[in-house]
Amino acid sequence: MTELLSPVMKEATEALAKMIREDKRYIEYKKAAEAYNNDAEIIRMITEYNVHQTALTEEYAKKEREDVLIESIQKRIDALYEAITTADSYVNFVRAKEESDALVKAVTDELDFRITGRRACTHDCSSCHADCASKSAEHDSADN
Repeated sequence: MTELLSPVMKEATEALAKMIREDKRYIEYKKAAEAYNNDAEIIRMITEYNVHQTALTEEYAKKEREDVLIESIQKRIDALYEAITTADSYVNFVRAKEESDALVKAVTDELDFRITGRRACTHDCSSCHADCASKSAEHDSADN
């Protein structure tokens, strides 16, 4: 198989990857992910959540459903979901992941711009180039 990247491209890519790995947003994401993945209480709640989801699916599959049981299981699932998604380790993980993802997207968008000379569509037509796929007469008339 033919190598697509030249050695110089590989070096440049590795240098960029190193800068991203050393960026505080990526470092914080890795720390937050580790904390979340090692949070024993979160792990316990997710396990219980999954067990209840399976039980709910099985109950719904029955011809004769027990509505009281379904309601009880659903209430527990809702409580677990609320507890999981408001736990500090989950909230910190989601925030840090969003920030790290935004960094990587900005790098990808900048690389695309450097290759094509065009910025990614922001859905603000005043910043679009003439051949933007999202630009339409409807968007143009809304801006005027």
